[in-house]
Amino acid sequence: MSNLFQSLFVFADAAANATPNAPASGGGLSSLWIFLPILGIMYFLMIRPQQRKQRQIQEMLSQLKVGDRVMTNSGALGTIVKVNEKTVRVAFSSSVEIDFVRAAIAEILPEEKPAESADAKK
Repeated sequence: MSNLFQSLFVFADAAANATPNAPASGGGLSSLWIFLPILGIMYFLMIRPQQRKQRQIQEMLSQLKVGDRVMTNSGALGTIVKVNEKTVRVAFSSSVEIDFVRAAIAEILPEEKPAESADAKK
């Protein structure tokens, strides 16, 4: 048993004192160059599209006006009755009006076109 421990210590000591055949690497700076292209790819695939989408949302919120048909983040559909600097009042029926923060508006819905009559299609 003692021969086993002695041989393990000799092997560990030899491995610690051995010089590698390969030349030393450039250190931590060379591994940094590997991550730069990865960071660039992440920027163009994740960060830049998110910034573009955020800019579009801010533009849409700044264009809100009375009479726009909108959908809130919760999915409720209504028509804007009043617009303030920070809030928007949305009417869901003739008797139900609720104030929302501008950021609660998910999108402006396109105007509904009147349905053509069945006779006009023939």
